[in-house]
Amino acid sequence: MMNYKVPLIVLGIGCTALATPVIFSNVIVAAPPLSVGATWNTLGNSISFNLPNAIVGDPVAPLRAGTLNIQFDGFAPAPAIGNEVGVNLGAAISGSGTIFFQEQVFELDAVGNEVAGGPIGVIEHVFLPGHPMTWSDMITFSRPVERFRAKKFFTLSAVDTSAFDLAAVGIVNQNIQLVPEPATFAALGIGVAALLRRRRG
Repeated sequence: MMNYKVPLIVLGIGCTALATPVIFSNVIVAAPPLSVGATWNTLGNSISFNLPNAIVGDPVAPLRAGTLNIQFDGFAPAPAIGNEVGVNLGAAISGSGTIFFQEQVFELDAVGNEVAGGPIGVIEHVFLPGHPMTWSDMITFSRPVERFRAKKFFTLSAVDTSAFDLAAVGIVNQNIQLVPEPATFAALGIGVAALLRRRRG
């Protein structure tokens, strides 16, 4: 019986420790006209963006190329820390349309400055005609952090005027994966050891 109860106790404590969601702030969607009308919403550890004008090509000619930048800060309240970011993108491509995407994640200090040493995670993807229009992947941080800044860069192009061309960003969703901070793991281990000793006594 003891072998079943201890893991359940640990799981319950771990879930409680991670119940506080990520706090998002400093959200920026830049570079009009692609950023015009952009909105976002958060739910738990996720942030999603609605980008009604992130489109180039025939539907908005003569605009056939453009850039879109998205940035936000995330704070994982103790005793949780972030160690991965999930990226979910959806696009529309036709003709010569292409979209180049890159995301960089930086650790922040307590006052919101990027910690020296460069990004702690980077990912890239290119949407091309004839390829899947949805894409998901994970950015695993080089180290778990409490505060971070995500910077997304999109370059859209649809320059061929001889056929119907377009490139559009349709879905941008980010999901932050949290783990207990090391001190929490240590506290859980001490608690489990105490429970085991008590049951043996």
